[in-house]
Amino acid sequence: MKNFKLPLYVHVCLYAVTMFVALWCMWYFCYRHSLMWLEGFSFFSTLPDVLSLATELPDGILKYAGAFLLQFCYYPVVGAALQALFAVVIMLCAMVVVIRLFDNPSHLLWLAALPVPFFVEGQYWDYTLTRTLTWIILSVVIAVVVYVTIWKRKVIHLSSYIANVVVEIAASIVISGFSVYNLCYKDASCREYDQIWEMEHLADARQWDALLDVATPDKAQENSFCRRYALLALLEKGMLAESMFQFNVTSTNDFWFKDREEPMCRNYNAMLFRSLGMSNEVIHNTFQQQLQSEFGVSFTVLRRLVETNLDAKNYALAKKYMDILSHSTVMKHWVDERKPQLEAIKNVKPALETKGGQFESLDLMVVASEMFNLHPHNRKYADMVLCGMLAEKNCKDFYLAFRLIAETQYAHGEHIPRYYQEALLLISVNTPKVLEGYSIDSDLRRDFQNVVKLVRNGEKAQVRSLYPNTFWAYYF
Repeated sequence: MKNFKLPLYVHVCLYAVTMFVALWCMWYFCYRHSLMWLEGFSFFSTLPDVLSLATELPDGILKYAGAFLLQFCYYPVVGAALQALFAVVIMLCAMVVVIRLFDNPSHLLWLAALPVPFFVEGQYWDYTLTRTLTWIILSVVIAVVVYVTIWKRKVIHLSSYIANVVVEIAASIVISGFSVYNLCYKDASCREYDQIWEMEHLADARQWDALLDVATPDKAQENSFCRRYALLALLEKGMLAESMFQFNVTSTNDFWFKDREEPMCRNYNAMLFRSLGMSNEVIHNTFQQQLQSEFGVSFTVLRRLVETNLDAKNYALAKKYMDILSHSTVMKHWVDERKPQLEAIKNVKPALETKGGQFESLDLMVVASEMFNLHPHNRKYADMVLCGMLAEKNCKDFYLAFRLIAETQYAHGEHIPRYYQEALLLISVNTPKVLEGYSIDSDLRRDFQNVVKLVRNGEKAQVRSLYPNTFWAYYF
């Protein structure tokens, strides 16, 4: 037992398994949503024209191969395994070199792990996998050259102070820690983007409670994406007029991304208009998002086009995009799941959205107002209009709009949201009759009397501290 020594192949397997498990855990638990984003941003198809186009570009084949691999990130467990496997392959190639060159290689295998920290440092932003595949190709070439040219192992002897178990264990721990640091902690923006993509995926899946757990008021103070996704969740839950001022709203621009062409901004706008039931605007923003894809199109874009056209009962377009997706590998199953829904609308007239002058404006509030005129019983349009006016501190137009909206939304004694009551109380200081016909909570009336006293005494700061989540605090 004293001279017991693990076989070399077992030693290699232990290194490979340990590195794989460590990196898989980092990718899956730290960057699960980033993996899903990588899949959504990429596109792969078996159609011949896609391959022929790839061969015309200098790095086209690498991008084509990378796109084939990225589609499996649709399942984060598999995507994390692929990302971890890339590093393990590089390490195994380096092990071939170590075993071929050094005497007593068992205790020197840690040298083969040295490239891993430098490889994983740039792995997160390799959204086409061209860098990753280049690393792997070079590693394989070097390993093959060393294996073929060195027929007999060169006896490169290192001192026993280096080639021993203690050094091996210490070096392995340091290299593993350095790898984890470079992958997960060196670039703080990686974790920030993963949180944004987490919010994207929760919104796309309509998991509004879970989205609000992530998009907290504290995060919304600094993060514009967090603020907008929180407002979208509040709009869906009918809580916009109860909680939006907790999320650092400053104007109507906080409801969407105006004049920003980044794919993430267009993706958010598409989900906002999906929430508002405006399929034309969903498709418009989705096509704008598509233009910035590395592949000219993306899985996220195609899936949204399919779902939007299925909802609009547009059989021809839904079938067109489903046919495109069916030529990928992973999305075949996704397409098959929706074929019954496609067949159900085969002979149905498309529910086309009316496109008129009201949609020519780039002002979201104007669009929401016109949509409310078309659909006066839709609560989302009413809240978007009224909350937008509150965000702009436009009490005059708020009251005019509220009088009209109240005829359909609150005509039968429905509870008036708190911000609307607070705004009516504020307006009533100069126009007392605005409260006629509306039920205002007695607690709010009492609080408002205190607010009036504080304002008249020049203590507006006290309003913000004593009544933080109120329209009064925002107004003053």
